[in-house]
Amino acid sequence: MDGPTHLAVGLLKKPHGVKGDALVLPLTDEPEVVFRAGRTLAVLDRDGRPTGDEVVVTRSRAYQRAWLLHFEGVEERGQVDALRQRCLGMAIDEARPLEAGEFYLHELVGLRVETADGTLVGDVTEVVEAPAGWLLNVAGAGGATGARGAAREHLIPFAAGVVRRVDRGSRRIVISPPDGLLEL
Repeated sequence: MDGPTHLAVGLLKKPHGVKGDALVLPLTDEPEVVFRAGRTLAVLDRDGRPTGDEVVVTRSRAYQRAWLLHFEGVEERGQVDALRQRCLGMAIDEARPLEAGEFYLHELVGLRVETADGTLVGDVTEVVEAPAGWLLNVAGAGGATGARGAAREHLIPFAAGVVRRVDRGSRRIVISPPDGLLEL
């Protein structure tokens, strides 16, 4: 099959309490839907592929900026600790259809990035989570090189004031970078 089979929907940070609850950071705009009781989630490897292990959500609730989930058959802290820092994924065919202007983070990789005036910046090589939000790692275009002769890379904040449009059809992202961002 081409492309991913699962969407990363949560990052299991750590156990919460001693009875098998897990603190999960949502990687979805709809955690109340995705983390509902009865949902089967796959444990993903570092490349976003299912490992073959699955968990079934038995209860969930919002907790500060995260969610507390409890899984079927998991009753001890150590069982949750074994999944620490692992992503949980939902099968793509279970996701609701995307509306106009929506996209998945994994779809950004490979998109061409250009400024509003049409200047090519490069291609997205990775989407990076940072404390202040998401960043696009963009490999420089046109053979532009830095001081040591390596291709330039830019970390572009994925923020409303910088990213003006994501066009899935033409596979491009239009940005309005703040002064000096592309010179760093």
